[in-house]
Amino acid sequence: MTATSTQRARPGRQRSEAADHAILDATLELLGEHGYASLTMAAVIAKSGVSSATLYRRWPTKQELVTGALATLHAEIIDINTGSLRTDVIEMVRATSEAMSVRREDLAEDLAVELRRNPEFRAAVKEKFILPRRRVMAAIVERAQHRGELGADIDAATAFAFIGGPLHNRMYVQGESLSGPFQRKVSAGALAAMIAVASL
Repeated sequence: MTATSTQRARPGRQRSEAADHAILDATLELLGEHGYASLTMAAVIAKSGVSSATLYRRWPTKQELVTGALATLHAEIIDINTGSLRTDVIEMVRATSEAMSVRREDLAEDLAVELRRNPEFRAAVKEKFILPRRRVMAAIVERAQHRGELGADIDAATAFAFIGGPLHNRMYVQGESLSGPFQRKVSAGALAAMIAVASL
């Protein structure tokens, strides 16, 4: 591609990024104003100023749109590799807590209710947030096994359950914050549980 063609392509990319930002910002604003149940794709189109084709090409369903908007509030967990199982677990708990703690008070309560009652939304959240973290957990477990810190009888889903379970219960069932002291307790408990299960 020539320099001229690259320059010509750039405005299109900029318009695409601008449309993405407009859609996701509108989604978060409408969620805060009206809640998940009342959010409609038509309202997002009207507020963002994009066409229906632009919206549906990027996010075909309401569940995908909302999880995409929520993802903009948190950094993605790419990998965790501190060199030891203990500090990997501590970092995984911290990163997962940060991702679960919606950084907008106007969204947290409504989304917690929706997760409990809406299986489609729950599945979308699992696909967007839980499964990627489970893959990171799989790498943590594998490296710990190679270092001799964990036995062979544990899988990533079980290991992550020791982290995600207490955090989910605290945040979405009890409605309490994922404080630093609580995260430290989860880290210690998860580490002990992983070691115990892996040695069965």
